[in-house]
Amino acid sequence: MNIGGFAVRAAVVLVLPVWIGVAACADVEAVQRRTCESLLPVIEPAGTRITIQKTEPDPRRAGNVRVFYHAERPDPDAVSPDPVDAAITCAFGGSGFEAGKADLIGLETPDGVLSEIRLQMLKRFWLSDLGAVSEAMRQVEWAPEARPAGLLAVSGAHGFLLQQLVNAGAPSALYALLALAYSLVYGLLGRINLAFGDLAMLGAYATVLGIAGGLTLGAGAPGLLLPFALLFAISVTAAWSGAIGLGIFRPLAARGAQPLLVATIGVSLALQEFVGRVQGVKERWLPPILNEPHLLFGGAYEVVVTTMQMLVVGGVSVAVLLVLVGMRRSRFGRDWRAMADDAAMAALLGVDQDRTLTATFQLAGALAAVAGVVITTLYGGTSFHMGTIIGLKALVAAIVGGIGSLPGAVLGGLLIGLAETLWSAYHPIVWRDAVIMMLLVVFLVLRPEGLFGTRAALEEKSARP
Repeated sequence: MNIGGFAVRAAVVLVLPVWIGVAACADVEAVQRRTCESLLPVIEPAGTRITIQKTEPDPRRAGNVRVFYHAERPDPDAVSPDPVDAAITCAFGGSGFEAGKADLIGLETPDGVLSEIRLQMLKRFWLSDLGAVSEAMRQVEWAPEARPAGLLAVSGAHGFLLQQLVNAGAPSALYALLALAYSLVYGLLGRINLAFGDLAMLGAYATVLGIAGGLTLGAGAPGLLLPFALLFAISVTAAWSGAIGLGIFRPLAARGAQPLLVATIGVSLALQEFVGRVQGVKERWLPPILNEPHLLFGGAYEVVVTTMQMLVVGGVSVAVLLVLVGMRRSRFGRDWRAMADDAAMAALLGVDQDRTLTATFQLAGALAAVAGVVITTLYGGTSFHMGTIIGLKALVAAIVGGIGSLPGAVLGGLLIGLAETLWSAYHPIVWRDAVIMMLLVVFLVLRPEGLFGTRAALEEKSARP
């Protein structure tokens, strides 16, 4: 087997769920629907009661959206409001995967087509003020047939809880990936690599550069560039991780845990300073990618999920499953388990330890790269110092699940992501990170082996020279 062969094959397969999802799940009308409907409160006179009756594509031109509505305009000279049925047509700069699909380029109101100057003022002073738009849309009503009802109608409290469970999918996926990377290395060597958070940061920057470079060259919309950015991030981060494994862990693994712990802290700081000097200290941002909301549950509190959230959860689930199955059935997985159980006996039986170590770090680096892609595509921003807290919370997830246990690491990531999201929703968010770190203390005191680990295995790993 070539060095990192399993890691490379797994990394390539990681792209497939994203590519299929981008092709199948993109809703090209959702962002246009929201933009066009949000223009109604500013088009109609103040105090008008607006009821949206129907929103549909304009058959006259692809990318245009028409909103039909009923308006009860206040009339100071009449006893009752003046009811009017009207429609507006919004023209956008593209459709499908085209980059300009969210750019409003024209508007036809009941009074005629808006001039270019008035359109620009509308975009600048109305659409850009999200708070004002949100407040105004609270006064807009929808006819029963105008708004999708979702799978079920739920109460406000239940809807809010369901929304938090949906929101927990992304951080859970992030922490599961990094916790799995921690456990791959710890399970093999009994050592912790504290640089995985910064490797995820490196993957996030590689994603930003890949998408930004493609946009500069006119290669397509961000959604179409995402699979190529993912491959670029995996290539960069896996190479760095493999070099860390060969250059630092191989010579220091036999010298005890303390030298390696200090060395990985140094690697973490070096990566931060490297990226900070090369890319600058300012945060890098990407435009929202595939963030169209899809209604899951209706009722007093609507529960929505975006296309990107579905892609992340689906893609990460497939990636994690591939790793877990591959570690049980592939030759690399057998070599990894043999070396983890008894490195000296594995060497006598012909296991190439350098190759297995390098492949392990490459696979762990690929997982960190995917975590970086998750950060960038879902949250938009990336900074050179963000890896520290993300890496520490992923380490908490690995310890909670049972560090060294691959399924336990995944479960720990799910639990930490869920706990973080629920705390942020129901309690002061400023205490969120402190609470997660307290979980680390609780588990180290009460159950240091974690949920899936065993005390004997933990003691054996810790006792390695």
